[in-house]
Amino acid sequence: MGKASLVYVAGLFVMLAYSFMNLSATSTSSMDNYTSYFGRSMAHNIAITGANIGTQNVLYNSSYNTNLLGQTYAGGSFDMYVDRPAGDTVWIRSYSQFATAGTTIRDTVIACLRFTSFGKYGWFTDAEQNGYSGCPYYGASDWKITGDSVFGYAHTNLHFNLAGAPYFNDKVTATTAPTLMSLNGVQAPIYKAGYQWGITVTRPTSNLTRISSTASMGGDAISSGDVSLNFMNDKVAVKRPPTTGALENDTVSLATLAPNGVIAVTNGDLHIKGTYKGKLTVASTSGSVWIDGSGITASDNPATDANSSDMMGIVSNKSVYISKDLTRNSSTVVNIQAAVYCQNGELTAESFWTIPKSGRVVLYGGVTQATAGSLGVFGSNGITNGFFYTIRHDQRFNFVTPPAFPISSKYELVTWWEN
Repeated sequence: MGKASLVYVAGLFVMLAYSFMNLSATSTSSMDNYTSYFGRSMAHNIAITGANIGTQNVLYNSSYNTNLLGQTYAGGSFDMYVDRPAGDTVWIRSYSQFATAGTTIRDTVIACLRFTSFGKYGWFTDAEQNGYSGCPYYGASDWKITGDSVFGYAHTNLHFNLAGAPYFNDKVTATTAPTLMSLNGVQAPIYKAGYQWGITVTRPTSNLTRISSTASMGGDAISSGDVSLNFMNDKVAVKRPPTTGALENDTVSLATLAPNGVIAVTNGDLHIKGTYKGKLTVASTSGSVWIDGSGITASDNPATDANSSDMMGIVSNKSVYISKDLTRNSSTVVNIQAAVYCQNGELTAESFWTIPKSGRVVLYGGVTQATAGSLGVFGSNGITNGFFYTIRHDQRFNFVTPPAFPISSKYELVTWWEN
């Protein structure tokens, strides 16, 4: 009996000793884990701080280019670098270090900023009003009403005029809040992705100079007057006036005419039509662009193939017109597959208030313009003159855009990476 008691006591002692040893080890391990977690968290937060400082400085001042090295913060330090490679991109790189329990822990956060491309907008205006000089509707407000829809980011540098329940699929921004009006007892615009007022987006005129410069360095800059381009997949028929006064006709490959994909008429208007292949920007940097015939389309239709490598930017110093063609009728379709940009004018149809019913304009891309162009006139019984229209945003333009396509004067944050 006594021996059994001794064995029992000895066994209990061993078990308790083992338990206390494990408890001590667990406590030590927990403290080590806590110390490590605390150090990693501090290093990470310090790296985020450096990246935030650099990002905010660039967003506030587009020319900011100062590295901040050896900055002490929260018991550690960070080095923040502003990296500006060629192009419109700025990289902010923040490297931190934090010493704890005899160990130095490091972390990295990287941010990427780019100038906002106007290709990202499904609809953009400086003012929601008609700007067609000589038109009986000149200066009239543009209204979006129940049944109207906008896909892609929508913005105006003034305010929207909304009646009933127009639909916005992506975020809506404007300088001031919209003017609202009840329609059939409804006054409830639909902002699927939200809205924000107090936002103004500057459109610098230097965009046109940038296009002309790009065209003169590896593209095609034409200064001889009005030009016509008829696209035929990877070729284009060019009609332009030479110095002799007669029209000059050439059919050449796009790769030969404009290796970098930028064609700019610098002293005249530009007429375009046909089917293009590749990435192109066509522009009149002094006049207007006219879309003839049945329109301008991509060889590989981006509306049905999201991976299409064909895209076009149409840029005009003044307006982009759908040319008058009296052979059109109510069943005609004019297709435009491009991002349209008008520095001082609008996308409109030539003499839209007098031409007969001319069918429908289907635009797949986006529209940025100074004023809100009209394509038709509507009465109580529907359309009386001009076109119906459908505009859908090409989602590819959120990430890539045609060469030298216009950009804003401010950066936006496009990616944020944490280690």
